Amino acid sequence: MTFLTVVGHTNIDIIFDINQIPTFGSEEIRSIVRKLGGTGANIARFAASLGTPVNLISRISKNFPEDLLNQLRNDRISLSLETSDDEGPVCYIADSKENQIAFMYQGPMSRPGKNYEIDSKYCHFATSNPDWILNLMRRSSSVKILDPGQEIKYRWKPEMLAEAIRMADLVVLNEAEFNYLSSLTRVDSEKTIVTLGGRGAIFRNELIPTEHLPHASSLGAGDMFRAGFYAFLYRGKDIKEAIAGANRITSFYLRNDMNTDIKFNWESTY
Repeated sequence: MTFLTVVGHTNIDIIFDINQIPTFGSEEIRSIVRKLGGTGANIARFAASLGTPVNLISRISKNFPEDLLNQLRNDRISLSLETSDDEGPVCYIADSKENQIAFMYQGPMSRPGKNYEIDSKYCHFATSNPDWILNLMRRSSSVKILDPGQEIKYRWKPEMLAEAIRMADLVVLNEAEFNYLSSLTRVDSEKTIVTLGGRGAIFRNELIPTEHLPHASSLGAGDMFRAGFYAFLYRGKDIKEAIAGANRITSFYLRNDMNTDIKFNWESTY
């Protein structure tokens, strides 16, 4: 049995470095970077870099760039990648360090994929096609973690969210997503992790603090937090210990310019 399965996006990310998110007019782009992205791919490869065995289930174009796919070919990652004729997925991201705005072309993720019998210890349902997530959640015997992310408002119908939350054993949201979801339905604090950026995370009404790094880009930090969380669970920690460890891992990641090739000293993170 695989320890972790991640269902989510594998994207081509096109990232624009800008000074600020414009409120009107235009803004100068200082640089452009093309890289592998998507919540599914990021969590899977970050978790693998932390020594966690993981299976990634995703949908991509048959023309997806080979150099980006090579970053997912790892002896700790089992890939279940469905392909289609659609291009993408592609995410265009304007990054001003602490704030980002993204424009998403779903491509292959606009439709559900195949049905899988997921029996890993944990299954993380990240941004993806909501119909597909619901089908997979119904069939899964894993501990189910729901993480609809930035798509919670424009892809998820309220009744679909309510069903997914009922099936989930744990829900991961940032503060804005938590506030939005709370306006639609009751959110059980006993099974909800709310991430607060540089302030840390709340679980069962307890704030688990983190180091605030005001001048670091937060792009990818949420995915590293999730990967760190599973890496600590894999090492036998409970949920609160795993959140605290994930906070430390994420701070380390941000301080080192988001370099996942740096080897973590696990003894110093416990």
